[in-house]
Formats: sequence, C-alpha cells, structure tokens
Amino acid sequence: MLKSIGFIFLVIFIIAIGYDIVMTAAHAFDSGSLSSFIPTFTPLSGPNFGPGGGEGGLTTINFSLFTRGGKGYRYITQGYGRTPYSYVYIGGWHNGIDIAAVYGAPIYSPAAATVLATGDQDDYCPRIAFGRFVVLEDNTNHFMLLFAHLANIAVQPGETISKYQLIGTVGNSGDETGTHLHFSIFESAGFSMAPAHGCGPYPQGHDVDPLNYLGTLYQ
Repeated sequence: MLKSIGFIFLVIFIIAIGYDIVMTAAHAFDSGSLSSFIPTFTPLSGPNFGPGGGEGGLTTINFSLFTRGGKGYRYITQGYGRTPYSYVYIGGWHNGIDIAAVYGAPIYSPAAATVLATGDQDDYCPRIAFGRFVVLEDNTNHFMLLFAHLANIAVQPGETISKYQLIGTVGNSGDETGTHLHFSIFESAGFSMAPAHGCGPYPQGHDVDPLNYLGTLYQ
C-alpha cells in the first residue's frame, strides 16, 4: 500500500515538473525570449574577420594566410579528397578546398599567372557545378589554379597578371550551400577545359592537394 502511494506521488511530481517546464517555455516564446533556450556559439574571429563576418568567413582572400599552419586554415570548411561530404561529388572526391568568405570578398592571385579561362557554368547547368570561375596558369610552377563560385570576375582570358592582383570576388554561384571560395590545383600535363557533365567548359585533369601547393609557395 505504501509503495502504491509513493508511486502515485512520484507520478504527480513528474507531471508537475513537466507542466512547469512547458509553461516556462511557452511564456518565453510568447515574450520573444525563446532564444534563451537555444545554445549560443562563438563565431569565427580574427584580424580578417570584419563587417559581414557574422556569416563566418574571411573578408579578403589573400593566399599568404595559407602558409603551413597559417591563420587561413581555420576558415577551411571542407578539405581536399575524401571528406564527410564528398559523396555528393563525381567519384566521391572533392578536388579542392572550400574557404569560408563573406560575399564580395576580393580574391587576389597567389602567383604571377596567365588567365587560361573564365566562364559561368550556371549558363549551362544552373546551381549544379562551379558557377562563375577563373582558371589561371602559374607562370613559375606551371600548375593550373581554379577559383569557383565567384560573384564577379575581374580578369580576361589571355591576360597576364601579377602576384596579388585582383582576379574576382567571392560569391554564391553554382552548387553551394553557403558563401565560399572553391580553390583547386591541377597539374598542367593533360589539363584541359572541355565540355563535360552538361555544364559547358569544365576543368579536366589530375588534381593535387591545394594546401601542398600553397605551403610550398608561401614558405
């Protein structure tokens, strides 16, 4: 009998606590302060985190930030090769790195180069591929550099550009879930820009880890 009474009191206690929690949450929602129940997260911060940085990215893409162990590494949202998200790509392989940046962030060339190609794959396959892109040939190391998901393009095919020259701005064209720069490196041997996947001119060739390239370039 005592056990039954104790059990009844326990059930009443649990119901009372639950009711109190529900009513408190309802009051918070009604007063507009429901956010107090949601965990808060500290956004990225640092010397390159300026206006618009609430979106969580660089305000300028200067590749000298990507020396080995440099501060640019903390803005990489997806690495090279097989990643937790690479299953969505052809062959399950991510052929570059993704760098978080605010919309309109200027992108400066990491090397003296020749502009090999520019274009907009959204003209062929909207929101599926690289969107607006620039391809450069590094005039010293002879690698092919792809910059994708751009908002604006500031160079033209055939143009010779200097190191740190503006080549475009970060955007959200092509297939992406957040504003960022996709950066890939290809070996020159066998590289071409040829129609593929129904997306118009498409980079074809053997890709390599961009961080190895940047680590060597900016020792």
